[in-house]
Amino acid sequence: MAPLFSAGSHALTLSLAAEDAWPPFSDSQGNGYSRDLAIAAFAHSGVTLNIQAVPYARALNLTLAGKADGCWNVTRQPSTEEQYLFGNEPLFTARASYYFKAGKEKNWHSPADIPDGTQLAVINGYEYGAEFEKHRHRLKLIEVSKQQQMIAMLLNERVEGAIFFDQVFDYTMANSHYDRSLIRRGEENHTSNIYIAFSRQNANAQNYAKMLDEGLRMLKSSGEYQRIMNGLYDR
Repeated sequence: MAPLFSAGSHALTLSLAAEDAWPPFSDSQGNGYSRDLAIAAFAHSGVTLNIQAVPYARALNLTLAGKADGCWNVTRQPSTEEQYLFGNEPLFTARASYYFKAGKEKNWHSPADIPDGTQLAVINGYEYGAEFEKHRHRLKLIEVSKQQQMIAMLLNERVEGAIFFDQVFDYTMANSHYDRSLIRRGEENHTSNIYIAFSRQNANAQNYAKMLDEGLRMLKSSGEYQRIMNGLYDR
């Protein structure tokens, strides 16, 4: 998937990689809040988007290599700022917490409370905050690509805990056969501003970020931002 921008073109089309397993923000087809916000924000600058849904880790790799102009749902933290370019306006804010099988709850209030060698389910490539990054090396992370895999591992006691973004967990449970009472939410791990990350391989990345910032600000001032966030995917 190569960037579609050519310097002499009148219309601009950006290629964006959309993660495929984070509903209601971005589902298996790349649909959700993130897509709606990105399309509406870039439309203010006359920019159209070519969107491909892929696993999150692949979305990051495509953007890092310059094979996509950007990807969405990236946390802005030191580890990602080294590799990608970000604008000033986040798409939204998302809270993540520790989750446990009912009866197996742990008293974790921060990553520092998690014992060395703990088996913890996470999504491959996800960022879980700068504080978590300091402790990642101590833990036995079981990295998977789907939310449902983490739920199954918790219920089967293959891991001691998992980190889910709360709204994603609630949406996944509401649209699955799993019994919500069998999994308990613990303390907050972190709250992140979620961005579109742009490829540093593209000389126009800073301009793309500015276009997105301007579009998001206009959406908020017009009330369209809140209408999108209260829309079809808020279940």
